[in-house]
Amino acid sequence: MLAAAGLPLTVHTARSLGPAPTIVEDQETFLQHATLKARGIARWLATRGESGDTLVLADDSGVCIDALDGAPGVDSAVFAGPQADDAANNAHMLAALTALGRDRSAAHYVCLLAVTRVDGAALPGLPGAEPSESDLGVFVAHWDGEIRQARAGQGGFGYDPHFWISTPDGERTAAQLAPDEKHARSHRGQAVRKLLAALPALLA
Repeated sequence: MLAAAGLPLTVHTARSLGPAPTIVEDQETFLQHATLKARGIARWLATRGESGDTLVLADDSGVCIDALDGAPGVDSAVFAGPQADDAANNAHMLAALTALGRDRSAAHYVCLLAVTRVDGAALPGLPGAEPSESDLGVFVAHWDGEIRQARAGQGGFGYDPHFWISTPDGERTAAQLAPDEKHARSHRGQAVRKLLAALPALLA
C-alpha cells in the first residue's frame, strides 16, 4: 500500500538491505516494541552509511481480550511460548477462556506504527500522530470485536478465525473477510491510512 501511494519514496524491507539485527521484544507495551524496532534498525542503517533522511517504519500489533485482562497483548505472537504457531496460540487462548467459564469476550486488535529518521532528527508535526518523542511519528488504530470459542473462516492469520465482528452481511470472523474488506476495516489498515496522510509532511 505504501509503494502504491503515489509518493516519492521507495519501500524496502530491512532484510532486503542485509543481515539486519535481531531486535529483542521484551517490553510491556506496543509503543515500546515498535520504538525499539524503529530506532534499532535506524541505528544499524546509520552504521552502513544510509542517508540520514531515510525513514524507518516499524510496527507492533496484537489482540487484547477483556476477559484475560488485556492478554495476550504484546505477547500475541508467542502466547503459547517462544516457538508457538497460530494453532498453538489459539488453543492456549481458548483454554484460558474455558478456565474462566467463558465462551466469548469483548476484544480488540491494536496496531501501532512508529516512524523515525536514520539520523534521529526531530520530525515535523504530523497530522493524525499520537503525542510522542520528537524523533518519532506514532500512529495507533484499534479494531473492536469479540473473541469466541467458535471458529470460522480459512483466511487471515493469528487469531482471525476466532475474532468476530458485525458486518452488513451478518456476524463474521476476520478470517472470513476478503483481503480488501479486511484492509478497509482492520487495525493495520486504519493505522497505515493515518501514516499515508502524514507522509507528505514527512517527505517535505
